[in-house]
Amino acid sequence: MEMSALHPNVTVSGAREAIAYYEAALGAEVIDTITAGDTIIHSDLRLVSPAGTSTFTVAEAFPPDSVAPEVGSPTHASFTIPVEDADASYARAISAGGSSIAEPADWFEGFRQAAVRDPFGHRWFFVTVADSVTVADVQRASDAWMAEQG
Repeated sequence: MEMSALHPNVTVSGAREAIAYYEAALGAEVIDTITAGDTIIHSDLRLVSPAGTSTFTVAEAFPPDSVAPEVGSPTHASFTIPVEDADASYARAISAGGSSIAEPADWFEGFRQAAVRDPFGHRWFFVTVADSVTVADVQRASDAWMAEQG
């Protein structure tokens, strides 16, 4: 088993299909899978981005303790992947079967973001951030966005 400092557990309905999606959409690499019969009860995937290497688990839902999000409904968590090209990453995720939440756009100079919901109900952000971007830059952009919301 390989685990990064934060190793999220992604619960889905259709673990085999989800793993195939994450391979195609995110470029994730399967490290291992553990099954009970035909059901994937645990898997470890590796994701490499400009920020480094992360791992995560994909497993079938086992109610009542673990449930998958309802596709199309709000979800309680999101995943952000720093990428070299937010547009290309967004296109890859859509091409693999994801649905658009937000097309790639510049929030401000040096910060580009897109968002996709995967076919299993989870939300993924793809961000390209220049090294020159500071927390103060993000705060100013957030303040401006909030002012626009009224």
